[in-house]
Amino acid sequence: MVEQNARKDDRHETNTEQDMDSGYAWIILLGSCLTYLLGLGSLKSFGVLYTEMLDHFSAGSGNTAWIGSITWFLLQVLAPLANFLSRRYSFRTVSFTGGLMVGCGYFLSGFVTRIELMYLTFMMIGIGYCLSTTCSAIIISLYFKKRRTLANGVMYSSGGIAVLSFPSLYRFLIDKYGLSQALWVIGAFLSNICVASFVFRQPNNVLNYQNKPLQSNDAQVEIEESIFLNLSDETNDQQRKLIERCCNALNLNFCLFKNRRFSLLVLAFTICSFGQTNNYILIPAHIKTLGYSNTYITIGVSIIGGAELIGRIAVGWFADLNFIQKKYIFVVCMFIGGVFALISPLFDSFMFMAVYAGVTAAFPSSFLALTSVLAIERVGMKNFEAAYSIMFVCMSIPSLICQPIAGWMADYYGSWYPAFILTGIILIFAGAILLIEPFVNRYDMGKTYSFKNVDKEMASPVKRIHLKAHKQNKEDSAIELS
Repeated sequence: MVEQNARKDDRHETNTEQDMDSGYAWIILLGSCLTYLLGLGSLKSFGVLYTEMLDHFSAGSGNTAWIGSITWFLLQVLAPLANFLSRRYSFRTVSFTGGLMVGCGYFLSGFVTRIELMYLTFMMIGIGYCLSTTCSAIIISLYFKKRRTLANGVMYSSGGIAVLSFPSLYRFLIDKYGLSQALWVIGAFLSNICVASFVFRQPNNVLNYQNKPLQSNDAQVEIEESIFLNLSDETNDQQRKLIERCCNALNLNFCLFKNRRFSLLVLAFTICSFGQTNNYILIPAHIKTLGYSNTYITIGVSIIGGAELIGRIAVGWFADLNFIQKKYIFVVCMFIGGVFALISPLFDSFMFMAVYAGVTAAFPSSFLALTSVLAIERVGMKNFEAAYSIMFVCMSIPSLICQPIAGWMADYYGSWYPAFILTGIILIFAGAILLIEPFVNRYDMGKTYSFKNVDKEMASPVKRIHLKAHKQNKEDSAIELS
């Protein structure tokens, strides 16, 4: 019996190696692309619906922007939960459930007459987007290794295909049926996420995770003890253990922040998310403010899709060539997008907005193709899923507030130009953060930790974690400086 199990495990391991970067991995990529096309593509085309909802509800630019921002927030903040569920059950089940929620959410939105209720229906849509797209992003990194950057670039660029075509579809449906009935048709169409989910085959390296009780290994216990060390002594032990088990289940390894390179990366991505997410409503809303018709709004949003399609594949391909470090690709993309946002008040024509839409999609938006590989460079494949969860939780906070802030600025100043300036400053700042990484590494190499008078076996979990983190930072710094 033991020999049979051993042969079965060997077969699983062999199949995993055969699938890596080839074979069924490409089928997984196809399903992920379709899921991402329908999910994120429709969300990025929200600008067309946003301009229509401005007139439909007459609630102001800032209040209407909450609809999209709530969706972005839930998409990112619930990523750890989606990751846990996909391992606990399966990527296929979780993605299918997400597609079902997206379809139902849009269908119910067609009956809404008050903007407050639209917030609720789009909460359902945001949860559905999270469940489906998180599965797509994680399963890609489990099936690709050598071509991981390219695979991520192809998947993320599929959203560009949707943004290239969805705005015209949305415009046609709204003109023909009105906003409410158009939402019904959109919901039925996006339910095809359920169809795409059927190709998701659970990776062999996570098969054994299913139906296992939640438990912590020694390393995770140390992490959890360091997180909760500052809790009051009066905290109930049972409640404390429950919180620790939840963090373990959701793979929220906060000890990764001891790695300063990873901390800088998370900060850069968080700030970038604040600036980049604004563009999905800035571009269509500003075109409308300039006095252009709905046709021009549709063209502007479609340009975003075409530029994303080309830009993300190109960035993924170029990053895999390893001519320069991937972090510098991120820095250059942020600087280019920031400069164009800062000079936008100098122009008031559709031609410039078309160029701006292409630039912001080809450069700042391409950072998503680099998220996985940059995280893996800093924490390793072993900690990738925990790092992915933490990154998107942090990125969810600016996604919640950035679009309403931009809308309120437009309501207050009577123009979208101040929001463009704010976006430009934020994007440049996001790129500048990674430029200080070498200085942080030199600082870490100069620091010394002394534990000579402490028995290693008796040292507290916090000290052991600091020592491990210090050693890891020294290794990372040596690689960086070389």
